[in-house]
Amino acid sequence: MRTFTARLRVAIVGSWLLLLGATSAQAANTPPNIDGTPPTDVTAGQPYLFQPTASDADGSRLRFSISGKPAWATFSTSTGKLAGTPQVAHVGVYANVKISVSDGRNLVSLPLFSITVHSSRKARYGHHFATRYADTPADAAMLCEQVGVDGVVWRRTWGEVEPTPGTYDFSSFDAVLAAIAGSQNPDCQLWLFVEYKSFASSPVKNPCPEYLRLDYSAPNAGGSGASTCFMWEPVVVEAYAAMMRAAAARYDANPRVEGLIMQETALGFSGAYSQDVADGGTYTAEAWRDALVQLVSQCGSTFARSRCVSFLNFIRGGQQYLETVAAAIAAVPDNRACVSGPDLLPDQSALYATESAAYEVIVRHDGCRSNSAQNASYDVEGCDMDCIFRFGVGGTFGDFPETAPRTGGLCINSYLFWTHRVFPSSTGLDWTDALPVIAAYPYGAAWLDQCAGGGGSP
Repeated sequence: MRTFTARLRVAIVGSWLLLLGATSAQAANTPPNIDGTPPTDVTAGQPYLFQPTASDADGSRLRFSISGKPAWATFSTSTGKLAGTPQVAHVGVYANVKISVSDGRNLVSLPLFSITVHSSRKARYGHHFATRYADTPADAAMLCEQVGVDGVVWRRTWGEVEPTPGTYDFSSFDAVLAAIAGSQNPDCQLWLFVEYKSFASSPVKNPCPEYLRLDYSAPNAGGSGASTCFMWEPVVVEAYAAMMRAAAARYDANPRVEGLIMQETALGFSGAYSQDVADGGTYTAEAWRDALVQLVSQCGSTFARSRCVSFLNFIRGGQQYLETVAAAIAAVPDNRACVSGPDLLPDQSALYATESAAYEVIVRHDGCRSNSAQNASYDVEGCDMDCIFRFGVGGTFGDFPETAPRTGGLCINSYLFWTHRVFPSSTGLDWTDALPVIAAYPYGAAWLDQCAGGGGSP
């Protein structure tokens, strides 16, 4: 009896010790580790990938879990890999994503994170129509419906867009977007064009915001009271940059907005209309150069998914500074800024006579190059719209054929802008004569092949 009792005591003590050992082992379990910094941005159409690293000191088998997973992504419970390729329809912010790992006893997680899907950088290269002052949103939609047309330019004055300081009205652009959406070409792109200079034909003679007109604008040589903002003045530069920031906040993620166009560099303050320092004004070529560099840089940084086009033609008193501005355009990352220039005019040798001439600057620009067939382009004797097109995209990159411009050209590789309503043309040509040319030459390899070393899309 005593032997049995002793054995029972030993068994009980042994069982208790085993239980104590198991409990101690469980209490000594080390939670797993999980580490990694997930990407928080991805562009629509591009792959997203994140895989955390995890380990367990006890060698336990690990299982991963996720909450807040975007619908466009897949997740592996064995590796923790989160991957997928969002599309334009998925543009937006996916918040409160949490990835965790468990060893069967403890669960540890990475901090909550968000993934922002951005619309892809727009690159609807090809033919775009520039609307005129009298055009309506319905006219813009009609132009989009023409064969081969990829987009339209809608112009508004800066004063209309900024009716009071810091308050912006983009409703006119919204109306055009709505008209395009209801057209037969809903994928047609829209360009924002906010004018700071007017012309004799402009219905609004002073395009500047009301609060800048008195101190920072004056009539230009365009006639009929046409005026220009003092775009070299720091207060004006910052005000225009603020408008661009507001426009980018509203439209940069919109896949139907191609970008923003900056008006020509020629301000029109010449002769009796001079605003030069020597004539009692504040204008210097260096100030306008610096302002242009700042505006181009601001546009490129705010429109991160869109395009910025700057029309370079003349800088009063500092034509050589066009090279500096072109360099600033080239410095915008991801080729998001384009150089453009005066109308396509093969009969005006002043545009290509010297290295600082506008055409020479354009053809030496390595990157996105565009130009426009506007009113004067329809008036070139002996050069129809097919000739104008060939002059625009033809040529040898970096070596403009000065002595025979019609055998070469500007090597435009991205955008050609055609004017819708043109003034009465001496050649009898109007915008309808451009339509068959546009239909015959859609953007593609043929454009690039005409330029030596074209090399592909910019």
